[in-house]
Amino acid sequence: MQTSSGGDRVSVSVKGPGEATLTIGQIARRTGVPAKTIRFYEEIGLLPQPSRGSNSYRRYRLADLNRLLLLRRIRLLGLPLSSAKPLLIGASDARCGDVQRQLLSLVEQRLRAIDQEIAELHALRETVAGYQRALAACPPADNSTFSDCSDMRCIAPSDDAVLKETCDDESHGCCAPPQ
Repeated sequence: MQTSSGGDRVSVSVKGPGEATLTIGQIARRTGVPAKTIRFYEEIGLLPQPSRGSNSYRRYRLADLNRLLLLRRIRLLGLPLSSAKPLLIGASDARCGDVQRQLLSLVEQRLRAIDQEIAELHALRETVAGYQRALAACPPADNSTFSDCSDMRCIAPSDDAVLKETCDDESHGCCAPPQ
């Protein structure tokens, strides 16, 4: 078995009449997937149980190497392992093009999810920035202790509308002692 590696791409050629196999350490080095993770993938059914050599060592085939490379890429993209399982179950007998199309569909779903997360993060950032502006606009009452603070509208508003009303009213000082 010969391998060449370039970034994420690993190509393997098998020579001879029988299919060459790899130990867990060899396949871990060639895929960048730790041996512990490989055993975990076997436990949860993402990889089939490998055959064992006469020394009881796990022996992995080219199909296992391909599965691990695909799993590594799926994980790097932030896709959940649960989405990989249907893809990997039939991958050994599937055509490369079919696997690629299924993976493309998963990647497109992931991009939509990332876009949604980004939109939610932008909204959260706006909320936090608004709270920051409101806190900066409310003059603190330095002579009152926090435990005696009778007006918490600037520090802990009940909602954004109250926060805007409170801090737009410059005559009102948050935590100001009663007059």
